[in-house]
Amino acid sequence: MAWARIFWAAFMKVEDLIVAQILRSPGFHRGVGRIHKSVEELRYGRSVHEPLKQGEATADPTRGQGGGFLKHFVDELKNQARGTPTDVAPPKK
Repeated sequence: MAWARIFWAAFMKVEDLIVAQILRSPGFHRGVGRIHKSVEELRYGRSVHEPLKQGEATADPTRGQGGGFLKHFVDELKNQARGTPTDVAPPKK
């Protein structure tokens, strides 16, 4: 039974050393910062104090809102489930 306590104490010490090493690394903190930033942007919107990304000032704000393949695909699946598929024009000869 004494050997189990020694093993457990050694295991906890190694775990503490690994956690300390991770917390000292700047890459870990950068990763956590990126995750925090993206969560905050999803919850509260973009920060007004952050500069615009390249091409963002001239980008079309309506692009990406109206449609896209996935939206049309889901709409077509819904129509077919209701029994009213979208009529497609016959091919011209």
